[in-house]
Amino acid sequence: MPSRCVNNLGGRVILKDATVDEVNRYVAMNSKEQYILVPDFVFRDIRVLLKSPMLLGLKIRRQKVLLPFTKPCPGYGTVLYEINATEDDFAYLRANLARPVEGE
Repeated sequence: MPSRCVNNLGGRVILKDATVDEVNRYVAMNSKEQYILVPDFVFRDIRVLLKSPMLLGLKIRRQKVLLPFTKPCPGYGTVLYEINATEDDFAYLRANLARPVEGE
């Protein structure tokens, strides 16, 4: 059964207590590729908690993933993490997530 502890992924917090629009705007402006991350998607055996779909971003040259996650703890809300990634991580995300449609 997948864990729900995003802290197991490491990384650093980019945005804290952010709105969907803030996360999506940051990811769109700061990553080479974006994908639609849906609630309960499992990445590296972590079930991603979200209230609604949000953008996930791939920073290819820096080998990073911009990963939103909604922490149920008071004072956190939706957090955007930048975590280290491998080519296998990129391949898994590309194969299992949809790209956003232009103009949406």
